[in-house]
Amino acid sequence: ELLKTVAVLFLIDAYDEGCVDNSHLDQLIEKKHLRKSSLLLTSRRHFLRHKLNYFNCRLSLEEYDKTQQLNHVKKLAEHEKIPVNQFDLLLENIEISGICSNPLYLTLLCLLHTEEGCSIDSRTDLFCAMHEFILLKASGRMNVTQEDMEQQVMRPLYKLAFDAYQKNEYLIQEHDLQNTFCGMDPIIQVGYLIKHITVSRLQAKLQHCFTHTTVMEFLAAKHLSLMAEHGRQVWLQNVYKQTNEIDDSDAPFTRVSFPILWNKSTETEENSRYAQDETVAAFVFGLLETDPENLVKMATTIMNRTRFSGSHQKDLAEFDCYRAHIINKLICELHILPPALEDAIIQRCPSHVFFGKSCSVKCLKGLVIICNLKNMKPRSISVDITHMLNESDRHVSLLIELSKCQSIDWIWIAPEDNKQLKQCLLQLRLGQADCIQNVKITKSESTREIAARDLRFGDELRGLHLQGFDKLNTRRYLEAVSQKKLTTLKVVNCDLDDKCRILLSKLMRNPNLQHVSLVSGDNPMGQFIHLLARLLELRSLKICLTEMNPSERKQFEVILKKNTLQELNLRHCGFYVHQILSNNYSNMTSLRELRIVDPDYIPYNSRPMDPILPGIQHLNLRAITLPLCLRDDDLIALSNAMSSWPNLQIQESSVYDLCKMVDSLDQLNAFSLWYRYDNTLTKDGIDKLEAYLMQKQDEMILMYGSTRLPDGEDK
Repeated sequence: ELLKTVAVLFLIDAYDEGCVDNSHLDQLIEKKHLRKSSLLLTSRRHFLRHKLNYFNCRLSLEEYDKTQQLNHVKKLAEHEKIPVNQFDLLLENIEISGICSNPLYLTLLCLLHTEEGCSIDSRTDLFCAMHEFILLKASGRMNVTQEDMEQQVMRPLYKLAFDAYQKNEYLIQEHDLQNTFCGMDPIIQVGYLIKHITVSRLQAKLQHCFTHTTVMEFLAAKHLSLMAEHGRQVWLQNVYKQTNEIDDSDAPFTRVSFPILWNKSTETEENSRYAQDETVAAFVFGLLETDPENLVKMATTIMNRTRFSGSHQKDLAEFDCYRAHIINKLICELHILPPALEDAIIQRCPSHVFFGKSCSVKCLKGLVIICNLKNMKPRSISVDITHMLNESDRHVSLLIELSKCQSIDWIWIAPEDNKQLKQCLLQLRLGQADCIQNVKITKSESTREIAARDLRFGDELRGLHLQGFDKLNTRRYLEAVSQKKLTTLKVVNCDLDDKCRILLSKLMRNPNLQHVSLVSGDNPMGQFIHLLARLLELRSLKICLTEMNPSERKQFEVILKKNTLQELNLRHCGFYVHQILSNNYSNMTSLRELRIVDPDYIPYNSRPMDPILPGIQHLNLRAITLPLCLRDDDLIALSNAMSSWPNLQIQESSVYDLCKMVDSLDQLNAFSLWYRYDNTLTKDGIDKLEAYLMQKQDEMILMYGSTRLPDGEDK
């Protein structure tokens, strides 16, 4: 009665250790009970993921910075009566700087640092050293050998820790301890468990808990590392599920299934849906270093199920740590990558890597390790780095290392302001000898006028991709590279004035150019066609050709007839472009990708395909994008053009044909399907299609969606 009438402050510490089956606590958080009360609650982040919205104020405790690390060590040294300068080398070690930022780990590091012969390079090293120290002391107290201690006492304790971790529980019941092979007393004597007394109105209940949650996770990982390979694989597959379905009433389609690449909430890396298991996975990875065969099996499963090899070209800067980075973080637990693991990583290494605003130092460190693998040099990797540049000294030092990785072909930066841009260009040394030679730069809202003196690119710069800049800054960049022997020049969604156009014309007189993109809204770029037609080695072209005069049409045809193009991407195309294409398909046998995109098209009311399709059977394409609806007339034209698809039709049998086609593509690792339907495709057909797609979710990145056509629209 008192609680219902008086404003009470509840203090809940370590919610993550008491949240399971605690209905009273859930009701308190959700304001279903005692609404007048206030609640102050602490928790590791990922346990509160589904309840954060119930709090009107959220505070986050971040990692120690350098000053806080030093203050922590001073207090510890004073308490232990150890000269503080004894820890100088520890704090200066860049290899363990990520460990030092955690108060618990820093304490353990300092205590173990006083032991002779203790070498620690990773979190797994740290806990293994701690474990060996505890095991040595316990075996001495109990007068048993360390081997007997491991077999008779520790392995039952590992199993207890794993069972508690699996059930998301932090208290060990007395009967569970008594039922172990060795009994209760030996396990208690080891020192990993402490008493926890729960008092009720009837009696006091004795339980035990681990000294720290991470200690429990390490011991659980020990059990997993000793487990048979099949059992460990089952655990991994349960942790790293591949797809998630959302039902969003605001979405333009009724259902979307997609791999869990990010979480839409304002989460950081630590409280992602995988954070709870990543600590254990990292420990297991480090513990298996001496067992290369099982280490490779574990790594392969994780890479397959987290889409390590997936390629996503979209700008994902607004999202948090990318799911595919898990393997990057795990390999940081290893001293040396076994050759078999190197091969597995190289075979699956993506051609495009993204780093978002919340990516950890470990993500970047792992990428540096991967890019320095001895057989990676022939592989071209594009790296996006956004919002990371001023995070810490560790990021800066890793950027320097990243700049030296010979396997990186492109790097994408999106500096938040001019200061960050200047720092990034300084550290990456773009275009310098033995450094990255190609860069994509995206403008942010905070970018001001860029000074010419800040844009210093080395003479070896070979590629520049500008995105979203105003006239003045576009001009600054073009001036900075006007004397460079570029092979790639891409200017996308940038404003252009007359001076910019003059600079572009000068750059396109460079005979080395092979890849060109000229897109600025729907502004026609036909004025540059005659210069492009002179390039002898033009391999890829992305251009807006809304309007062309007769001379420009003729020059465009010259480009096609040269048969050097491997990729052609046309935006806002007019009628003449389609006609010229159709007349020259037989001359374009080198073309492998054809994309015709009109960003303003209306899917269910689009132009017919007829002007584009005649003669298309002469091409040998790997990819084709035609943003046009498949009406009956278009289907007939497409079926006639594509001899490999003779039976396309909009009927129930098309589901079978589609599934058969997907099965036939052995190398397919990503599949997206958006379909708009009326009653022609029955519910049974839709159900069969979706059931098939969900069966494929373990093999590929899968995205699909559907919605009904508006009444009265063509089928």
